[in-house]
Amino acid sequence: MGEIAALLAAMTWSATSVALTSLGARTAPVVLSALRLSAATLVLPFILLASGQFGDLQDASTRTLVEVMLSGVVGYGLGDTIYIFALQRIGMQRTFPITMALFISMTVVGGVVLLGEPFSWGLPVGTMLVGAGIYLVVIPAAGGAPQPLPAVPAAEAAAAVFADLPSARVFARPTLSGYILLLLVGFFWTIATLWLAAAKGHLHAIAAGSIRTPAGAGALLAFAFATQRPQLAAPFRNRGHIAAIAAAGLLGTAFGSLLYVYSVTDLGAARAAVFSSTSPLMALPLSIIFLHERMTRRIGVGTGLCVAGVVVLVVG
Repeated sequence: MGEIAALLAAMTWSATSVALTSLGARTAPVVLSALRLSAATLVLPFILLASGQFGDLQDASTRTLVEVMLSGVVGYGLGDTIYIFALQRIGMQRTFPITMALFISMTVVGGVVLLGEPFSWGLPVGTMLVGAGIYLVVIPAAGGAPQPLPAVPAAEAAAAVFADLPSARVFARPTLSGYILLLLVGFFWTIATLWLAAAKGHLHAIAAGSIRTPAGAGALLAFAFATQRPQLAAPFRNRGHIAAIAAAGLLGTAFGSLLYVYSVTDLGAARAAVFSSTSPLMALPLSIIFLHERMTRRIGVGTGLCVAGVVVLVVG
């Protein structure tokens, strides 16, 4: 069941990234992350009570509860917020495969160094494949000049719940600050996953998820209320906009993140990572169909190498 959960989580991440790319053009990243986590928080208590795992929280030590909550603050509050900002600046086709490759690679390496998992031949081979894939995705081809990011993207109606998806959009290639954003996303996601794997104790997936998500939501809401009140209020002026944010929270966080936490608790961080590595391949066609981002051979080959590299890292 852990394998199925990880694959379903990868599917929801791909679909949610499409929504976040669109919504991120109209919503401040901190606000978008805070509101989608808050939407998920509203349904998690009901899921927890229905699951019968409430006793896990009563039996867990204070240290376990605090560390699981802090892993949520790091993963959701920092990692996801920076990820949304990167989607807005760089585009889904580059942000998604690179951050996933960095996250999975660093998770496997962190498992060896920090959690005592065995070293294997797949570590250097997978790292080289991931490096080659990232190079193809982010480094311009010889003679190819990067195209500027349009100041105001066009919008068109879509039959999906997420309205006003941007039409054919050409994102600028990452600058040094863009590279730093991508690296930070992978770093914070890795820290959060390793922390969760080490600290969860006897907590089951739903019990752990029911405190991780509210912790991230609370931290972001407090920050947004203190520093970005006008931006925090803006989405509530448009019913369709706030409904899309809520849907992204329910699909990607309440559903997808619980599936991922289950896969980590059932399979361990490393084995769950290999199934998560399929998500960039799912994301590419979605970015073309719904966001109309332009596909290039280098991005396709680079994404394939990233996926191959993380598979080798985990199974090698």
